[in-house]
Amino acid sequence: MNINYLNSFHLFKKAFIKTRREIFASLIILFIVTMGFTIVMWIAEHLNDSDYTFWEAIVWIITKYVEDPAEVTSPPVTMLGQFVGTMVGILGIAIFAVPAGLIGSGLLDAMEDDKQEKITAKNSIKLHKCFRRILQSNSWFYNEKKLKITLKAVPRYRSLAQVQVKTGMTNDEIIAAVNNCPDMRLMNMATTMRSEEKPQDRLVIVHFPLNREYGCCVDRGSDVTIVAPVAVTELGTGTFAFSMAAMGGFNYVSKELAPNPDDPFGFYTMQKSKLALIGDYDAKEDVESQALHFMDDLKCLKQNSEKNGRRHWFIFIMGTTKSVDCQVHFWRLATDTKGLLNRLSVNGLEYGSTVMSEEEDTLQAIYSMAKMSLEAHEVVVKDKNQHVCVCMDNNDILKSVGPSNIMCRMGGGVDCNSLTIRIGYEILAYHSSHLLIAKDLADAIKVHIEPERNIPEEAIRCFMEEGEGYADEFCKMEIFDQSPNRLRKMIENGKKYARKNFEQFDLDGNVEERKK
Repeated sequence: MNINYLNSFHLFKKAFIKTRREIFASLIILFIVTMGFTIVMWIAEHLNDSDYTFWEAIVWIITKYVEDPAEVTSPPVTMLGQFVGTMVGILGIAIFAVPAGLIGSGLLDAMEDDKQEKITAKNSIKLHKCFRRILQSNSWFYNEKKLKITLKAVPRYRSLAQVQVKTGMTNDEIIAAVNNCPDMRLMNMATTMRSEEKPQDRLVIVHFPLNREYGCCVDRGSDVTIVAPVAVTELGTGTFAFSMAAMGGFNYVSKELAPNPDDPFGFYTMQKSKLALIGDYDAKEDVESQALHFMDDLKCLKQNSEKNGRRHWFIFIMGTTKSVDCQVHFWRLATDTKGLLNRLSVNGLEYGSTVMSEEEDTLQAIYSMAKMSLEAHEVVVKDKNQHVCVCMDNNDILKSVGPSNIMCRMGGGVDCNSLTIRIGYEILAYHSSHLLIAKDLADAIKVHIEPERNIPEEAIRCFMEEGEGYADEFCKMEIFDQSPNRLRKMIENGKKYARKNFEQFDLDGNVEERKK
């Protein structure tokens, strides 16, 4: 069948679906009015002719709607009956005019919607091209063979003004395209600045990898997993963590999607009290199942290391605006009421470390190497250049975490190692050579945890080859796909999987009673 005919039927179907409520309501009114006319006509004609039945009245009125071409029944003879017949004739016009008008209006709307969908689909492709992985000329280094290597990366964000100039789209078209792409979102640059700087709102578009209903999970067989637990709200953390994971050949997990934007729930500290604030029961179940799927993926990566007799390292990447004097904070203090963790005394108070005692030397070696490497970089803080400062934050700025924190939930300090690196937004959102900083951190981790392990070829492609954002040739085949419809289907399937496997559990993994 000709594709144009199929498209016409599709538009008619959309028009009918769009106006079915109004059509159904008009049919109900028609039925009520018809029955009223039938009763009046039957009474009037029955008083004149006792043999006149109710059936004859209703048949005449119904056939009158189509002008009774076969004269199935006799017309009314009383004055009241003839008056009713006249009203029925007038109503007969409306029977066809009203639904036809409704469907016609719906058809026009459907055609306009179809036109807008096609425009938005084309604009979505344009938008993805704005995020091609490109060469960053100021991000280069010499490899072990003394060859100059220049890094390539997906842009951290694009401003609406940049996209307007590049694509010719209007702001409304850009926003529609972003809403059409599950792997993109709008974020506000004002959230990356300190309140004393009186930040102005500035919307930017962020593109991110997506292969889970919560975000992304890439298993590269490493004993290190770089995690961006709140990438959905902290601008730049997901991109930085992805680059860092690729450069070290590490696993990567990020939280990119929020099932319920009105009640955001982060995956860094998963407090039941905050989860209980979500009013809608189904939304709460989606958020909780998503969180449990996120933790289950992390546990699977940890178990892969344990099967090979090794301890796993989780490195959580977070942003901070508390970075005036220090831009990179190593953070691992926990409130340990059960006394399970390596004890640390800070300013006379006892804390637990989410890094195991036998791995303390490894942590200090990573910290020392990162501190030495990153001091070679400069950032602009409050309009002044300064060297990147790295500190082991022992409750100086960032406070200890509780048992609901993801570092503790993953068993950090008990059967694996969990470390949070808080990075200033000067680096995450504004530094032109943020890839080199990510590489230095990745090198410090790899040298002291997996020195002999080769970086997988697919990971190298993520920062060495050009490609269409996070949907390059490798990603199209194995991990990501930028097709909005396929991504939406993947998200829905992921929600079903999470509900099926985790709905019966609470955040602590305990079986809980569910509402009927």
